[in-house]
Amino acid sequence: MSGSEHLQINLLGELSASWDGAPLDLGGRRQRAVLAVLLLARGDVVPAERLVDAVWGDGASDSSVGALQSYVSHLRRSLQPHTPARARSSVIVREGPGYAVRQPPESVDAWRFEALLARAEQTRDSNQRVAVLTEALGLWRGPFLVEYADEEWAVAEVARLTELRSVARERLLAARLDVGEPGLLVPELEAMVAEEPLREERWRLLVLALYRAQRQADALRELRRARTRLAEELGVDPGPALRQLEAEVLAQSPALDVPQQRRADEGMRRATQPGGDSDSLIEREHERAALGEALDSVAEGRSGLVLVEGPVGIGKTCLLREAERLAADRLVRVLRARGSELERAFAFGVVRQLLEPELRDPGRRTELLDGPAAEAREVFDAGHSHDGAGADEAGDFAALHGLHGLLVNLGASGPLLLAVDDAQWCDRASLRFLAYLVRRLTTVPVLLVATVRAEGATPEDAALLDELALEPNAVVLRPAPLTESATAALVERRLRSTPASRFAEACHRTTDGNPLLLTLLLRGLATDGVRPDAAHADRVVAVGGRAVASAVMVRLRRLDDDATEVARAAAVLGDGATLPVLAQLAGLSEDRAAAALSALTRAHVVADQQPLAFVHPLVREAIHRVTPAAECGLLHERAAATLRAHGGSDEQVAAHLLLAPARPDDDTMALLRRAAVAAARRGASESALTYLRRAVAQAPGGRVPPDLEAELVALEAACEPRPAGSGFPQAEQVTMAATRVPSQGRRQP
Repeated sequence: MSGSEHLQINLLGELSASWDGAPLDLGGRRQRAVLAVLLLARGDVVPAERLVDAVWGDGASDSSVGALQSYVSHLRRSLQPHTPARARSSVIVREGPGYAVRQPPESVDAWRFEALLARAEQTRDSNQRVAVLTEALGLWRGPFLVEYADEEWAVAEVARLTELRSVARERLLAARLDVGEPGLLVPELEAMVAEEPLREERWRLLVLALYRAQRQADALRELRRARTRLAEELGVDPGPALRQLEAEVLAQSPALDVPQQRRADEGMRRATQPGGDSDSLIEREHERAALGEALDSVAEGRSGLVLVEGPVGIGKTCLLREAERLAADRLVRVLRARGSELERAFAFGVVRQLLEPELRDPGRRTELLDGPAAEAREVFDAGHSHDGAGADEAGDFAALHGLHGLLVNLGASGPLLLAVDDAQWCDRASLRFLAYLVRRLTTVPVLLVATVRAEGATPEDAALLDELALEPNAVVLRPAPLTESATAALVERRLRSTPASRFAEACHRTTDGNPLLLTLLLRGLATDGVRPDAAHADRVVAVGGRAVASAVMVRLRRLDDDATEVARAAAVLGDGATLPVLAQLAGLSEDRAAAALSALTRAHVVADQQPLAFVHPLVREAIHRVTPAAECGLLHERAAATLRAHGGSDEQVAAHLLLAPARPDDDTMALLRRAAVAAARRGASESALTYLRRAVAQAPGGRVPPDLEAELVALEAACEPRPAGSGFPQAEQVTMAATRVPSQGRRQP
């Protein structure tokens, strides 16, 4: 075994090297640049002239060649010290007029990344492709060669590797789409589309995931969004792949389904795992036991009702899937349906999802719709449809009685589980039937298990859901957020390393124990190759904000334009904003802004309180993140003006000006100087310095008043660390420096 096999050089992030995990000193910026240029050549000889041009550029001199030789010598000593174990092979070799790095592909992370991509392309099995691509993307610790990304010699390679990373992410999602639950991939794909909305492959994968998750209406909507975005920004129609996908979705083509054998293999895998998805069901022993008891009861011929309530992402759907798995173990037949906000106007839409599969065979249909059930035939008529206004009329007693008779007929051949996801979005006729049904099934072996998110229902529908919850035999499960110990266990499983306590605490604090947010966070951390040690705990919040953005945007897309504008304005203003300020920034009347806030409260974006407060800091960050930078800057500029008009403090206004475009203006310059004084008096020296530097940038015509320039210099000097016993304490020096503001810079009485 050669010594070089223990050497690891990293380019996917900051340039670094290690020997058996111990970091090596690669010297200063130019010396590291020499190594970087050689690594980019992938083993080819790089002439010394080219190295000098790359590293020194226009600053090259006669001494540069000698300096280059010195850098190479230092790098050799660092990368292969003169010990018997390490001296058997050269890392940097001299050949002809130049130098080359000779290393096996696995010792350089960028080389290994490309080798893994090539292996993934040759792998037919989707599970293996997922493993290989996950390993490849796990090598990335940040942007490629981040400290030299703008250097002329690195630009082309940075662009190439960055594009390969994007392709790898897309191929990983495509492979996961073939082997996993498509519904779980939708938020991640929505985030990827938001990152680069002109990459058609991401739209294709998102639409396919929605279709496979039984969300055909959402899939078609995303296709329309893709067409509009491409037309507005590029003036082109979607390419052949998206056009073909649109035709296949409209035709409900079998080609869009996961191959039958793959589905069978997945079903067998789940059937042979008694605990189901252990990650999704961690700390859900109580809920699983309650579902098991309810299913034991229905298997013995009794009826039941279980409601699973909770906010977005708490794990309601996972428990519903677990109920289906437990039902299969007990030979209880499962009928499924899912409420949809887009389809809630169609009467009996959820009922038809549940029962139509049982009526496809003509003979079976005749048998089941016999006797009292005959009154339900109109519900399943091929031409049957109602708009939202007609839904209540459709849900009359005759239809409800007929549907009850149909369930009695179905129950005669064995126990049933009716699994209804997102019951808060059921059409009203279906909700009325479910409420009617649970009171009349005392002797029929039917168990209804429904997931409910109360904030998504209209007041009328919420009343019907309350009727279900108040049924004497109802079992209501309210899954709790994950504890810190459960969070740490999931971090270890997903990142394949025992996390430092500080890292696990950061994950729990960032997600408040919400399983969906934690899952999205851990996927983002794994994709970025973040190690779960204490040194990387600060990365958790940044990655978490990006990961949760997609889930938040899904909720916002379901709301009207007023709610979207208020959400964006609230994200700019932050917690504590009052209704008048929020309404003015959103460009709405206070009545419309208040109605929009009510919708945002029901969507679990903001809390039901005044002044404004988001349900979680990550939600605000997610909304702020997806607002384009230029538009966001203008919003902060308008926020500053709005706060000034409503009597906001100088520091409140200045905080927004820092994020707004710099427009030379005497009044703005004076306000920033006053904010600096206020910050210095509070002991916030860094803020005071930031305000003064921005005040200099706001000087009209670039003519900085001499007193302002002197003031800035004094404050910068005062902020520098000083040794003990060197005069005034530093805080006093900062205050004195920042308060040397001439009378024209202060607010006049």
